[in-house]
Amino acid sequence: MLVETVTLVAFVLVLRRLPPYFTDRPLTRSRYWRMALGATVAAVVAGVMLVATEARTAVPVSADFPEESVEYGGGRNIVNVTLVDIRAWDTMGEISVLVAAATGVASLVFLRTRRSTIKLVEQFVAPPEQAPPTPGPSRHVWIPGGRTLTPERRSIIFEVVTRLVFHTIVVFSVYLLFSGHNDPGGGFAAGLVTGLALVVRYLAGGRYELDEAAPVDAGALMGAGLFVAVASGLAPLAFGGAVLQSAVVDLHLPVLGDLHLVTSLFFDIGVYLLVVGLVLDLLRSLGSAIDRQLLREAELAAADGAGEREVTS
Repeated sequence: MLVETVTLVAFVLVLRRLPPYFTDRPLTRSRYWRMALGATVAAVVAGVMLVATEARTAVPVSADFPEESVEYGGGRNIVNVTLVDIRAWDTMGEISVLVAAATGVASLVFLRTRRSTIKLVEQFVAPPEQAPPTPGPSRHVWIPGGRTLTPERRSIIFEVVTRLVFHTIVVFSVYLLFSGHNDPGGGFAAGLVTGLALVVRYLAGGRYELDEAAPVDAGALMGAGLFVAVASGLAPLAFGGAVLQSAVVDLHLPVLGDLHLVTSLFFDIGVYLLVVGLVLDLLRSLGSAIDRQLLREAELAAADGAGEREVTS
């Protein structure tokens, strides 16, 4: 559900730049060949998947995962233990691919570095979409990015709801991060929940509100997450263990009581930081960057219209 929600947001953001109508040009012969090739590849892949799944004769290795996740992984959430312990090498490769893919998308959108696009409301004199607010007593304003939006793009109800749910969503994501080893959750799910909280802030106040909520470089955040994951995987070597080996630590604290800690939590924290950085990069590349393009096109169209009116007069 979390993945589909974030994907839906990405699709809606991209739809803003698609043309309103499809082309009416007739299809060329090469396009028919491409359609036939695509259908053939789809049929072959589907056939291979059906044959491969029906050809299994041995007992799948995942049949032993319930016992191994508790005995070796120290957790009862089989999915999360599989990601950060049993098949941690696969997860390491997947998060590396995520960083590479996000870097490729950002290089196609941003002409300079990602950080050059981060601007807070206080850093410019006149907001580009309306006149600056009247000066008053110095105080912190919640959701200041809403003041940069035009009245038709601003929803007071949405801003009030954002004030109510944003911190709750973030706290819930942190809970999912630390409880995911035994209960539903984990670093990936927690990162998506935090990313959805940033989506709410962006939809409520625009691109400046997104920078107010997360004034950090998305690339640096993803790099930090990958570094934490790799460092946690190499740390067992200093204690005579193997790469990505985890240890279970049971402590008794005076106030909190018994604490069950698995060192793979640090690998999960790296995944969490990386996913948050990925969603933030998605919002800045497909959200803020497109907002700036649409605003620039509207200004050029208004300037062209004013010039035509002057010539006509």
